[in-house]
Amino acid sequence: MKVMIVAGDPSGDVYGGALAQALRARRPGIRLFGMGGPHMKKAGVRILFPLTGLSSVASWKVCATCPC
Repeated sequence: MKVMIVAGDPSGDVYGGALAQALRARRPGIRLFGMGGPHMKKAGVRILFPLTGLSSVASWKVCATCPC
């Protein structure tokens, strides 16, 4: 069985790592892959897309007089 786990931020990486450990405990032969960080990698997930370099920051100007 193959399962893809995707984490988009560091907290998701922590939860993804815990999920991977639980899945491996129930199904030792499971193949895990996806997007994550060090926690998921340590849990045995094959990281195809690392979290580093994927973050972004956005800002919006809120205008009280804007009709939209």
